[in-house]
Amino acid sequence: MDAELVTAATTSLVGAMTTSAWQTLRGRVAALFGRDREADVTAELETIREEVEADGDDAAARVWVRRALRENPELEAMLRQLLTEGQPQQINVRINTISGGQHGTTIMAGTINGNITK
Repeated sequence: MDAELVTAATTSLVGAMTTSAWQTLRGRVAALFGRDREADVTAELETIREEVEADGDDAAARVWVRRALRENPELEAMLRQLLTEGQPQQINVRINTISGGQHGTTIMAGTINGNITK
């Protein structure tokens, strides 16, 4: 079993548990691992969420992910895809700083097109 995958899946699960994304992610994970027992998996995930919120520890989630992958090793590729879909696109950030005294209008921009007048 791939320890990196277990860690990534656990981190994603635990991270989503306290956000509005949890309902969607929980449903997708339950559908992926639940097959004919989706309601049972949903209940397991809710119990884990409650434990994580109460203890602040991801141990229950990590154990669940390991067990789920051990029981369904063929789902590793689909889990990797699910994790990849949840990754945000890379965002480039530029930080501009003004120091010293500044009087008047200041414009900070990466690119300015057109005629800029005051």
